[in-house]
Amino acid sequence: MKPVELPAAFRELLRRLSKPERRKIGLALSEVEQAYGQPHRHRGLGLRDLPKGCVEVRVGLNRRIVLRVTRDALVCEMIGTHDDVKKFLRNL
Repeated sequence: MKPVELPAAFRELLRRLSKPERRKIGLALSEVEQAYGQPHRHRGLGLRDLPKGCVEVRVGLNRRIVLRVTRDALVCEMIGTHDDVKKFLRNL
């Protein structure tokens, strides 16, 4: 288990979303926190490895969260669509 960290910039992104969307994201991040490091549980969460030391979790059909994997935690980096994730990774 690795804790999920929400930097200030990420919290600002969350504030722009509706309350039901924030609730779904909170539940997804809580599940990721509990399941990370147990690959058999990753698939059900829509968790997958990305290049450059990141992972992606799917929240609904169009929403993705990118987390940077550090030694001690999973740090939330961005929320967006599949295309937003691709653009984010190109700019890392």
